[in-house]
Amino acid sequence: MKHIEKDFGTPEVLDYENELKKNLLDKDSLSDNSVHPTMKGKHVYDTVKSFSSFEKLKKILFDEQGGICCYCGCRLEYPKQPQYIVEHVFPKEKDRTIAGEYENFLLSCRPTEAEEKNRQKVSKKEGRKFFHCDKSKDSEVIAITPLQIDCHKYFVYDEFGGVKGVDTKAEKDIETLNLNCKWLCDRRLAAIEGEIYDDNFELLPDDELRQRLETIMNKDATGKYAEFCFVVKNVIEGLL
Repeated sequence: MKHIEKDFGTPEVLDYENELKKNLLDKDSLSDNSVHPTMKGKHVYDTVKSFSSFEKLKKILFDEQGGICCYCGCRLEYPKQPQYIVEHVFPKEKDRTIAGEYENFLLSCRPTEAEEKNRQKVSKKEGRKFFHCDKSKDSEVIAITPLQIDCHKYFVYDEFGGVKGVDTKAEKDIETLNLNCKWLCDRRLAAIEGEIYDDNFELLPDDELRQRLETIMNKDATGKYAEFCFVVKNVIEGLL
């Protein structure tokens, strides 16, 4: 994971928050059980999705994450179209008061066409193994989130594409998010190999690895991070 910093002062966020309050769907209003008494978290979110300010808010979410998934770090854009899910950090099913709050929104990856095709070839139970990030998390609560400044300290990546947690909380979150599924491990491995080996598949010398380390977390000219940038960073740090 990589820490995602929220900016509550942008015009887009302010416009969205104002529309939320106008419709009595902000957390203060919804804390009063007499306000929209029959409305559950899912219905709150279904309503805010129709707000005129919501599309602009999603662009803010995309930009603040640098175009990568909040959990695994894969690119949220694919050749055909942007693919992402608006993720509720704390499940909307468990707390309606923050179901529409910007502070509770992140963007998670959506299964690719290849993943969906593989999933459809097996039973429904086995197909769950192909889900990861939000699709795997569903309405579960995780202990460590990208909103925590130190979230990166809880996960250690190896040069083969695997990830381990530093404690039981992190291990449970890895399981909940299915971050060690084959698809993610293979994608992470490809990204790692492209950064730490030369054309002859020899490990780069330390000085070149340090150069990679200095730039890997920089956004490109379009404001996007490299896919799995924080994974590569962690692996290189482990090698030096």
